[in-house]
Amino acid sequence: MDVVFVHGSGSAGAAAWPQQAAAAEPGWLFLTREGVADDAARDARRLLGWLRARGGGHVVASSYGANAAVLAAQIEPAVVRSLALLEPACFDLARGEPAVEEHIAAMTPVFEAADDASVSARDFSRRFSAAMGMEPPDVPEEELQARVSRLRALRPPWGIGLRTQRGLPARTLVVTGGGSRIYEETAGALVALGAQHVTLEGAGHRVQDHPRATQVLRQHWIG
Repeated sequence: MDVVFVHGSGSAGAAAWPQQAAAAEPGWLFLTREGVADDAARDARRLLGWLRARGGGHVVASSYGANAAVLAAQIEPAVVRSLALLEPACFDLARGEPAVEEHIAAMTPVFEAADDASVSARDFSRRFSAAMGMEPPDVPEEELQARVSRLRALRPPWGIGLRTQRGLPARTLVVTGGGSRIYEETAGALVALGAQHVTLEGAGHRVQDHPRATQVLRQHWIG
């Protein structure tokens, strides 16, 4: 079974999917990061290249990576057999939802400061964390610099080009942890476009680490 796993904005490749990598089968690919940060349009093209070479396949994507997955399906649905989107940050498809709009309003000035050299890495980390409603990471300076460089280069997860009128061209499963208004609202918007929704309560944002996550994915692929 050909399956490609697309990471979010944190760890990349197999490191983003430890449970699934440990149970990997022939035909499973864990997409690595290209360049400093992710880019949904570029990664959608990379996905499509791999899928065409395989004659099609299933796509599993987490958080920010869900944008590349849906974009690939909207561009060339014939090669995407199914989509499984874990806590997807597909905010273009959930515009107008209250928590989504609050999040975009909070994060917009942070992304606008990404190219401002007067904003130090630690200050940018504080701004980013505050807008996300989290404590800033307490990590060594070298690691902080690497994280912030990636975040500064990241394109916001909206205005990416996903189109509600194109819908979800492939059979789609959305998996959430039930703990975030933003992702629950986004899941609801995707359900309105035809997706199925499974909640793994208590999983947090990294639902791929839940003990039942791989089982849920396998059931979806069998369909």
